[in-house]
Amino acid sequence: MNDELKVLFYLKKNVKTKNVLCPVMGRITIGKSIAQFSCKLDADANLWDSRSGRLSGKSQPAQSVNRKIENLSQLIHRRYRELTTSQKEVSAKDVKEAMQGIATSQETLLDYYAKSNELFLKRTGIDRSINTYMAYADAKKCVQSFIRYKYGLSDFFLKSLTYSFIEEYGTYLRIEKKYKPNTVLNLVVSLRHVVRMAVHKGVINRDPFDGYVAKGSKAKPKSLTQSELEQVMAIKLQTKKQNISRDMFLFAAFTGLAFIDVKNLRQKHLVTMEDKSQWIHTHRQKTGTAFITGAGNQRGRSN
Repeated sequence: MNDELKVLFYLKKNVKTKNVLCPVMGRITIGKSIAQFSCKLDADANLWDSRSGRLSGKSQPAQSVNRKIENLSQLIHRRYRELTTSQKEVSAKDVKEAMQGIATSQETLLDYYAKSNELFLKRTGIDRSINTYMAYADAKKCVQSFIRYKYGLSDFFLKSLTYSFIEEYGTYLRIEKKYKPNTVLNLVVSLRHVVRMAVHKGVINRDPFDGYVAKGSKAKPKSLTQSELEQVMAIKLQTKKQNISRDMFLFAAFTGLAFIDVKNLRQKHLVTMEDKSQWIHTHRQKTGTAFITGAGNQRGRSN
């Protein structure tokens, strides 16, 4: 791009606060496009150096205002560099919106994530579970916290997503959130699902996940020995709630049902056969396949 980014800070001297201070304003110029914004700062006009766009002097108030102005300047330049990596043309308004976390003219990641989750919610009870929806909702919150932590923004342009964004997100989950590898993997896969939707629908024309390999760790199956199972059965518990939890665990162990399937079990799923034996006829929530198991059968049968 030939158009150079220029950032100017100035005082709005025709407006003064009760403390006789003037609001600090900013102006972004790129080529012929101009965008002005309020810095949400007030400064003493007597100390203002219009050439540098800063306050003169080493007083604590002056240094505080100058530091905030410098942070704004750096943020504007950073947002400009991000936009130029994904767009051929960048206007002053684009940079202003990116700097303020506003996205009126472009799709943003969190907005698109929310739309994806809304569509998912409509499918719950049909071919999706509410628990999986809740996991996707939590995944969106993780992306939101990363954007705020890393970039100081409330949202992020989809077109500004890069391979490094994905890598840094994974690092954030591992280091800052201290999540285990498989949790990180699930959260990154959730983000990949949303981004792939945006690619397939033409919202963005490139996939920032290209070349990225998400890694988890192989979970080691946990099982109880016959002796350990007998100890669980014989242990004396203190409360009714503890006994119910233990009984549910044992019921799942002997029938082969997953926890969610035990939770969904109802009287209608218990069938008494002609020989008076009792069987469970139900469907796995995760796969939807029919499941039949009888008393004492620890494995069950899926059709």
